Amino acid sequence: MKDLTLFGMPIALDEETGKLVSSSSDIRWEDYSRKYSDKMEGLLADPDYKKTDDPYYDFYKAIVSDKTRTAFSDVALRYDSTVILPGYAGKECKKTAGHFHLPIPGETFSFPELYQVISGTALFVMQRVDDYKKEGPMTVNDLLLAEVHAGETVVIPPDYGHCTVNIGEGTLVFINLVSVNSMNYYDSVKQSHGMSAYVYHTETGYQIEKNPNYTFACEPKIVVPTDSPKLGIYKDVPVYTEFLKNPDLYQYLNAPKELENEFFAMLKEK
Repeated sequence: MKDLTLFGMPIALDEETGKLVSSSSDIRWEDYSRKYSDKMEGLLADPDYKKTDDPYYDFYKAIVSDKTRTAFSDVALRYDSTVILPGYAGKECKKTAGHFHLPIPGETFSFPELYQVISGTALFVMQRVDDYKKEGPMTVNDLLLAEVHAGETVVIPPDYGHCTVNIGEGTLVFINLVSVNSMNYYDSVKQSHGMSAYVYHTETGYQIEKNPNYTFACEPKIVVPTDSPKLGIYKDVPVYTEFLKNPDLYQYLNAPKELENEFFAMLKEK
């Protein structure tokens, strides 16, 4: 059993099953699901990868304790976790399916989303396109690849489609903080056979290749996150405990316009 202190609550990773467990009966999640490789069909770099029963990732929705439940509901935010299992589809690193967020009701832009890596190393693929609902190939106008290690945090800006890739050797565990009103849109990513960048495992780390089902008006940029006091983000400090100190600070996840520039300012080119 591996303790996950960055969760900010008594949660551990059962390394045999790849599942999260809590030593406290006070902590629970609203829903749990496991996605297998058959559900990744059409999203992978290798169209000939046909394995169907390989566990890909788990999703734990709305993790709270009874004592803190209202702190999240009062500001319309939700605390989830995803666990990406180790392994590859051929040479492609395991990843989440990827999606865009639909616009905030009454606005022309979408909700952002905060992610903190709890254990392992992630590459967050973030893409801004010309029109994520268009027919035919999407044009990528910005492609940010954020390399995020345990204890580090990134905020997906409004209107950026995104997926998470496990670029480490072991299990990747990360949390997200997001508006309960945020809705996901998957269709265009599926039609494009995944996000605009494929990530392959190499002996020295990882390699990026552009997805040929997109057109590109930019080159990929590898970035790393830094601290952002304005966003309540500090390295090696659980977002969960920082949130409980001042839930209103994280209202930018419901109304991002005022602090949107900070989402980019905290990212530095590697």
